[in-house]
Amino acid sequence: MNKTTKALFVTLFALAPLSLRADQAPNFVIIYADDLGYTQTSVPMMKDRPELAHKLHQTPNIEKLAKRGMRFSNAYCPSPVCTSSRAAIQFGMTTARVGCVSIHDVVMNMKQVDFEKKLSIAEMLKEADKGYVTAFFGKGCTPLKWFKDHGYDVTDFIHTHPNGNAHGDWWEPTTKTPIPADDPKRVFSLARTANDFLKERGKDRKPFYMMVSHYAVHVRNTSLKSTREKYLRILAEQRGIAGGIPDISRFDKNADEMPKNLRAIWETANYAAMMENMDSSIGMVLDELKAQGLEENTYVIFSSDNGGGQSNAPLQGGKAKMWEGGLRIPMIVAGPGIAANSQCDKPVAQWDYLTTMHDLAGSTATLPEDLDGISLRPVLEQGNDGQLAKRDTGLVFHFPAHYTVPITSYRDGDYKLMRHLNSGEIKLFNVARDMGESNDLSKTMPEKISAMVGRLDAYLEKVGAWKMEEVYETRAEELEKWIADDKEKIAKIDQQLQANDLAANERKKLQAELKSLQSRQAHHLNNLEKLRQDRKSARWF
Repeated sequence: MNKTTKALFVTLFALAPLSLRADQAPNFVIIYADDLGYTQTSVPMMKDRPELAHKLHQTPNIEKLAKRGMRFSNAYCPSPVCTSSRAAIQFGMTTARVGCVSIHDVVMNMKQVDFEKKLSIAEMLKEADKGYVTAFFGKGCTPLKWFKDHGYDVTDFIHTHPNGNAHGDWWEPTTKTPIPADDPKRVFSLARTANDFLKERGKDRKPFYMMVSHYAVHVRNTSLKSTREKYLRILAEQRGIAGGIPDISRFDKNADEMPKNLRAIWETANYAAMMENMDSSIGMVLDELKAQGLEENTYVIFSSDNGGGQSNAPLQGGKAKMWEGGLRIPMIVAGPGIAANSQCDKPVAQWDYLTTMHDLAGSTATLPEDLDGISLRPVLEQGNDGQLAKRDTGLVFHFPAHYTVPITSYRDGDYKLMRHLNSGEIKLFNVARDMGESNDLSKTMPEKISAMVGRLDAYLEKVGAWKMEEVYETRAEELEKWIADDKEKIAKIDQQLQANDLAANERKKLQAELKSLQSRQAHHLNNLEKLRQDRKSARWF
């Protein structure tokens, strides 16, 4: 073998693994935070605006992810509340199209929307026929019930009920078994479960999709004592509090010993510590991904299900509100072909994930025609120079909720239109220039409003979106039925209590049941009256 032939052989041998890797289907990891606001991490979603990073919260692992990937300055969740966002992200649809628009969606329940008929991300990757193993760990979505019914091979759903908010507060919610103090909001056990899955993929090298869905930073806020003490020291130093801040929560037996003027500061420290604990959990998963040699071929998406319950300044509003603070969320993507420390400023939504992963996986299986998502591959590979496919109707956020201010928001290009679903009043903002939504343009741009309303209404009509009156009527019927049922049960117990020969223990039991029913009936009556008042409300906050 001469030198030239030998050099060519060595070159081909060296390139062979690269070629094999290029043919291998990529992996996907979605890390989903709960109630994490746009400005709640130490990563500003706009690199030229460092003030968008939180001044107190420390999230070094999210910082590392941003340094090796792309941050999105205009990323949106499907809904300002968790349930509808979590349904929409799974199926690549807006909440209006998927048929779940709020937490207690009375119309969804009345119509008995069947989510098993829709194609989930996991099922889509199964159809790619590339051998994907799929996993879901953490907080689920109540209407979807058990995620193994939606294409997920592996889950941590081992309780009586599918994983929901209560599983972030109790180890076993049905028996109120507390989560150990060294695992606040399950952040560390969640990481260990995810890492066990990654170790298996490190062995079998099968392509995979894993969603790690955190219970943090949703209330009730809990954190490691050691991390909390760190932030108590920082805040005491910043505010000149001599003697420091006691580590006493309102749930502790000695809660009365906590000075009233320090209670809110303690909550601030506890929240910051919970944020850092979640970040540490994320770091554990990302470190394991690298240790297993899987990082190079894995797309990691980090985001949140809705806006934060804390301050989201300079954005208006937050969780359960249709302003930017409730809908615009942090989003970072790292993976093959994505430029390090880059930024995309084009508006994107989480219902784009399914279509994007279909594209990146190289699937030739046909997607359903009724998806709202488009592939983000062009911007992942080319940043702001990438040309995204045209959306039929911008970004639609339909929120006919009966328990809060009902608003439909609609972003198209730089503009965001908001329509109050009781009064019909409309506001218009250029959120590219005015992310704080302080300058209402509705009085000066009637033609823009007319065009946007036309496109919005056409979309809502096409997908059969719930109408506000329909929601109110269905909720009223539900409450009236519960009230009637309680009335009937109360009358039956009243009659039983009239018996002279009733045993004392049975009488006591019936009286307790009666008291509970009367309390519940009063609660339903109050909600019915509140519903009547809410139907007339024109407030925006």
